Amino acid sequence: MTYLLLLIYNIFYPLFLLISLPGFCIKMRRRGGSWGDVWERLGFFRVPAEQEPHHVVYVHAVSVGEVFIALKWIRDWLEQHADTPVVLATSTATGLQIARDAPVPGLRVIYSPVDLPHVQRHVLRRFLPDVVVLIEAELWPNQANLCHKFGIPMVMLNARLSPRSERRYAALRPVTRRLFAYLTAMAVQNEHDASRFAGIGVSPSIITVTGSIKFDIQGLSCLPRRTEFAEILQQLAGRRPVVLACSTHAGEELLIARAARQAGAFPLIAPRHMERRAEILRDLSSDGFTPILRSAATTLPSSPGPDTCYVVDTTGELRDWTALAHIAVIGKSFLAKGGQNPVEAIAAHVPVVTGPHMSNFADLVEMLLRQNSIYSCDAEDIAPTLQHILDNPEEASQRAQQAYEVLQLHSGATHRSSALVASLLTNA
Repeated sequence: MTYLLLLIYNIFYPLFLLISLPGFCIKMRRRGGSWGDVWERLGFFRVPAEQEPHHVVYVHAVSVGEVFIALKWIRDWLEQHADTPVVLATSTATGLQIARDAPVPGLRVIYSPVDLPHVQRHVLRRFLPDVVVLIEAELWPNQANLCHKFGIPMVMLNARLSPRSERRYAALRPVTRRLFAYLTAMAVQNEHDASRFAGIGVSPSIITVTGSIKFDIQGLSCLPRRTEFAEILQQLAGRRPVVLACSTHAGEELLIARAARQAGAFPLIAPRHMERRAEILRDLSSDGFTPILRSAATTLPSSPGPDTCYVVDTTGELRDWTALAHIAVIGKSFLAKGGQNPVEAIAAHVPVVTGPHMSNFADLVEMLLRQNSIYSCDAEDIAPTLQHILDNPEEASQRAQQAYEVLQLHSGATHRSSALVASLLTNA
């Protein structure tokens, strides 16, 4: 049965690659990638094989969000296992750049190879991993099959399964059960996820509840504020409170900026996708705003007007801007679905406002709302919600503290995940 499934997969997956290749190349170039990265995805590397690290911890993280989780875990791992080299493979140009720019000494970053048998075999032989770490739910059939054949333990960290994904996997339970059987261990975020994975055929014996690395606030709340960022906001916002629009999607920049202006606050906008900067500038300018791009502003206006707003179109800085905000409004939760991660704002004790669409963080948001520790509203109610928070600073501060205490449940999840991986190496 497993052989038949792999055969079907290896017939249709190359066809999918061929069809999606033009779109991938366009997106890659738009996000700053190079043609060398395309060759790397096919297993051709610019670094000679003899110069590569061997017997590594091979970490696979696809999206930008997973890269941030991976980097957080890798830093924790290297603090305890500095002599174990780490390779991080990621699938997007933005994620690749974030990983390469990360201040993690000795980290080898590559473009994630496509899941073709000969490509995966070549990459595994190139790095000779002692363990393969998958971030969240990225499990590729050929990579998993080859790891099984070569005796390489494979562990999935920070695994989560939404009710929607659970229904999809359950419909294909005979397939998913065989696929997840390749895993040596799985670290899930909570008991709900443990139950869901067991329900789709994952053996309960390999599941460990560690908490969420993404929600682990250990070390986040004591980060220093960057003086140069504070000076920028002081010059642009003056005495106005700063409302940060976090990881916004199409249309949310203008929506939140309008609400902030109506509440007498300064809009600080950090879009999810930087390549949308031209669209964002157009939307804001059409409504009378004077947007300033961080990437283009060599000097700031000496006398900014009341309609000035600041657009952070650079990567890797959201945490630093969040620490300086008075309110954080979470993107992808008003005009898109799924929501973005509110943890960094909560860790910085910043009051959080979300829209109604936070399904990607359903368990966390449900807990936060049950404790009355964050604010949630529809798109048309953002302005009055912001005004209420600004008019009631003591209530807002108390809610921010309650939200922080909710996250304490996940504190130490990164350490626990590292301990699980270390145990696999010891057993191997």
